[in-house]
Amino acid sequence: MSGIELRNGTLNVSREPNQLDELAIAFSDILNRFDIDHVYIAGYVSILAGRARSTEDVDVLIEDIDEATADELVAVLREEGFWGAAMPLDSMYEMLSNGDNIWVAPEDQVTPHLEVKFARDKFDRASLENAITARIGGETIPIGPLELQIAYKLHLGAQKDLEDAVHLYTLLEQSLSVARLEGWVTRLGVEDAYDRLKRA
Repeated sequence: MSGIELRNGTLNVSREPNQLDELAIAFSDILNRFDIDHVYIAGYVSILAGRARSTEDVDVLIEDIDEATADELVAVLREEGFWGAAMPLDSMYEMLSNGDNIWVAPEDQVTPHLEVKFARDKFDRASLENAITARIGGETIPIGPLELQIAYKLHLGAQKDLEDAVHLYTLLEQSLSVARLEGWVTRLGVEDAYDRLKRA
């Protein structure tokens, strides 16, 4: 039986971890060794919460790190069997500092991959600062606050984003903070889309 429940700030996912989950868990484990704050966001959160859709990437925001830390992180990623699927891992600090994403994947694999980026704007920083815990397969990973995820998906407005928002909202409506959700809706200026979501 697969069940998903949001309780006391933890999203409990009772199913076996899939390939995306295993990738997120492994990467979190490495980042935690360096005490690097990070948070999983975007489409992966909807998939974690049971939405059946494909994705090639797992989006992860990390706090700003310096070049020395980035170099150490790259060395450990290599030891653990990861590579830069689009750009050498050695470019990590340069790419992230320029505001670009860097792909990280298990060796000899392009998809799925992690899409790693520094938190860039107030919404990224809010995801990082207000992260909640997801528990799956006995492991935990940090994910973006669901109220912000839903509002941001409405803001993005593409079909898959709207479907992600509907999935998260209808699945977890009873457990979400309406005040927090409506606060993000207002800050992102997506009141009309939110009204449609509530009627969906």
